[in-house]
Amino acid sequence: MKKAIGERIRLLRLSKGLSQENMAIELNISTGAYSNIERGITDISVSRLYQIAIFFEIDVNDLLNDNGLKQITNEKGSLVNIANRMDILERELQSQKTEISYLKDIIQLISSNISGKK
Repeated sequence: MKKAIGERIRLLRLSKGLSQENMAIELNISTGAYSNIERGITDISVSRLYQIAIFFEIDVNDLLNDNGLKQITNEKGSLVNIANRMDILERELQSQKTEISYLKDIIQLISSNISGKK
């Protein structure tokens, strides 16, 4: 049950284009604590469920059962497709950050070799 609720929350977050950090700030908890909610590791309190439901402007029951997620999906478009696209974009961004870091290292190495030859 915790995993299913966490997955529903993750889909809602991604549908809004929010990061886990954004949600943690909104809920006034650490990013790690929020991540544990999405992964179904942490028991989520009723008050936290209501806080999340209010934030997403949905009924708390939509977080508790699959029918609620289907209803949200029908009302707001395909959350699964949006979530998948967000995951792809996050992986692409991480790959680009790694590539930029690698290129910076190469530039720094070349610069130090040039200045060492003078």
